[in-house]
Amino acid sequence: MQTSELLFLQIAVLGVITAVGMLFTYALPAPSHKHKASSGLYARLFLLFLWLSYGFSNLQYIDMALLHSLGQNLCATLAAYMVYLTVLKRFGQALPKTQRLLILLHIACIEALTWVMHYYTENMVFCRLLLLLSTLMPIVAAALKMLMLMNSRSIGDKVLFYILVGAVVALVLGGPVYMFALQVAADHQSFITFGIIVIAMIVFMLGFVVSVMHSLVIRLKKQIYRDPLTACKNRNYFYDVAPTIVRKAELHCQSVCMLVCDIDHFKSINDKYGHLTGDKALRHFSQLLRSQLYPGDILIRMGGEEFLMLLLDCDLNRASERAEMLRQHIASQPLAVNDDAISLTASFGLLALPAGADVFEIIGEADQALYQAKNNGRNQIIAYGQPFIQTPDSTTLPASSSAPAPGRHTELGAVPATAQEK
Repeated sequence: MQTSELLFLQIAVLGVITAVGMLFTYALPAPSHKHKASSGLYARLFLLFLWLSYGFSNLQYIDMALLHSLGQNLCATLAAYMVYLTVLKRFGQALPKTQRLLILLHIACIEALTWVMHYYTENMVFCRLLLLLSTLMPIVAAALKMLMLMNSRSIGDKVLFYILVGAVVALVLGGPVYMFALQVAADHQSFITFGIIVIAMIVFMLGFVVSVMHSLVIRLKKQIYRDPLTACKNRNYFYDVAPTIVRKAELHCQSVCMLVCDIDHFKSINDKYGHLTGDKALRHFSQLLRSQLYPGDILIRMGGEEFLMLLLDCDLNRASERAEMLRQHIASQPLAVNDDAISLTASFGLLALPAGADVFEIIGEADQALYQAKNNGRNQIIAYGQPFIQTPDSTTLPASSSAPAPGRHTELGAVPATAQEK
C-alpha cells in the first residue's frame, strides 16, 4: 500500500473512532444545569478538532507544508481549549468575556506567527515548538481549574484531574522527544501520531465519562436520601445511614438522643386550607426545626407530618432543654397564608439511646412517647421511661430518682400553651 493511501486510511479510521466517541457522549445523562449540560458539546468538539489536527498533520507528507502548519496549529490549539472548556462547563462555570477575547487573541497570534515563521524561515522547528506551547497552555489551565473546583472526595473528579496532569507531563517530557528527536520514515511517524491521538481521545473521554457518571451516582444518592418537599433527610437515610452514625458516636463516647415530633392537628390544616397549604406548613415546620439544629445533628422526615432528630453528643437533660426551646419556638412562629396566620404546635417524644441499642427497635419506644404526648393534650414533650416534674415556667427538669415513673411513659413538663382540639 502506498504512503498516501495508508495516510488516508488512518484518517478514515480515526474519523470513525471520533464519530463513535461523539455519538457516545449523547448517551451520557445530561445535567439540568445549563452550563454543565454543555460540557458534552465541548467534549465532542475536542474529538473533532483532534481528528482535524491529525488530518492536517499528514499534509506535510504531500508537499502542503504551509497548510499543514496553519491547520495543525489551529486545530490542536482549539482541541486543547475544548479540554479547558469541557472542565469549565463540567463544574457549571461560564467563560468570562475577557477570557474569550484572550483565547481568540491567542489563536490569532498562533496563526500569524506560524505563517511568518513558515514564510521567512521555512524551518519546521519553530512551528513545532509553537504547536507544543500553544497546546500546553490550555491543558495546564484546565488542570489548575480542575484543582480549584474539584470535589476532593469525588473519584470521578480525581480521575479526570490526574488524566490532565498526565497530559501535561506527557507534553512537557514527551512532546520535545516526539517533535524533535524522533527520526523515522513518514509512514511510521504518521502511524505513531495516529496511536498517540487515539490514546489521547480514549483517555480523555474515559476521564470525562467517569467524572459524569460518578456525579450522577452522587446526585442519585442525594435524591435517594433527600425528601423533595422539605429538603430534609428521608426514611431511606434513616434505615441506611443512621445506624452507622449512631455507632460512630458511641465509639467516641458521645451520648445520643432521639427526638420524634409531628405537627398537631395537621389533618385539620389540610381539610381547611387544602393540601398545598399543608405542604407549605410542612416546609415551614421543617425550617423551624432546622434552624434549631446544632452541627452534627440530623433531621429526618419519616413520613407525613412526622419528623425525627438525632441529637449527637447530647445527654437527656440537655436534650430536654433543647426540645422545650424548640416547642416554644414553633408555637411562636405561625405560618402566614394570604391574610391568615396559622398557629402551629408540635408534640414530641424524647428518648436517650442506650449504648449498643438497635436504632430500628428503639424508635418504637420514641414513638410511644410521642403518642403519649398526643394523648395527654398535645403541644408537649414526653420522655420515654424517665420521671419528670413540671416547673411553673414550663421548663423541664428531672425529678428525684426516687420518683416513680407512671408506667413506662412520663411527661416532660410542658403544659399546652393554647387549648387545642384533640
